[in-house]
Amino acid sequence: MSKDNDFKVVDKRHSAEKAETKGEGFTAKQPPTGAPDEVDFSTFCLSLATGALINMGIAPDPITKKTQKNLEMAKQNIDILGMIRDKTRGNLSTDESKLIESLLAEVRLRFVDVSR
Repeated sequence: MSKDNDFKVVDKRHSAEKAETKGEGFTAKQPPTGAPDEVDFSTFCLSLATGALINMGIAPDPITKKTQKNLEMAKQNIDILGMIRDKTRGNLSTDESKLIESLLAEVRLRFVDVSR
């Protein structure tokens, strides 16, 4: 791949400012056009729920393989999932509605457990 297909990501979120060191971001290769790993609604919702579980310390970070708690970020993922459910109400298939409802119920119950 040529340099034209590269892109750079820099974390400019407020939460990133709290970190002891700031990186210069990372460079990733863009997937080729028509890549089979396209994200659909279900995959997107599952990724938010998984992010919540990782931030609750229930699942290990896929990169570091370590578990650590960041309940603020877990709550943010749960709130985003809830917002998406509310904003898409009436526009989802039956399976998508069931999926988002069950994901929300699961991560909310686990959040209550780890928050004690």
